Amino acid sequence: MEYLKKVQELLQGFKNPEVIHIPRCHNKKAHALSKLAAVAFERLARNVKVETFKSPSIAEAPVLEIEVQEVNWMTPFLKYLKRGVVPGDPQEARRHRVRALQYEITDGVLYRRSYLGPSLKCLDVDEANYVIREIHEGMCGMHMGS
Repeated sequence: MEYLKKVQELLQGFKNPEVIHIPRCHNKKAHALSKLAAVAFERLARNVKVETFKSPSIAEAPVLEIEVQEVNWMTPFLKYLKRGVVPGDPQEARRHRVRALQYEITDGVLYRRSYLGPSLKCLDVDEANYVIREIHEGMCGMHMGS
């Protein structure tokens, strides 16, 4: 009954929904799934993958992840390179535009251009702490050079 209520609730979001009953004899996959519950798992072929749920899927509330980008030292450069936003003070705006020439955005990530080497990925405080921790304490911690 809960699944039926959920389906009826979802159908209200459409303009002209149409539900058609398909007999099992015309839908072999659905027929096989309905019979699968009655078969012991030991008797199934090895290529049949069965996933069992410990709780009904209808009871789970939808979860949306929201990532809020915190303001850090990269934010002014990202705003300028994406939308052309500069500080209000004319001198600070000029200085910001000149400094922003050293940076580029590739796939939504801020990089600092380098003359001879590859572009350098800009890190926020948490990422920088992780990188430093990995260098000092990680797998290659005691094998680093000067």
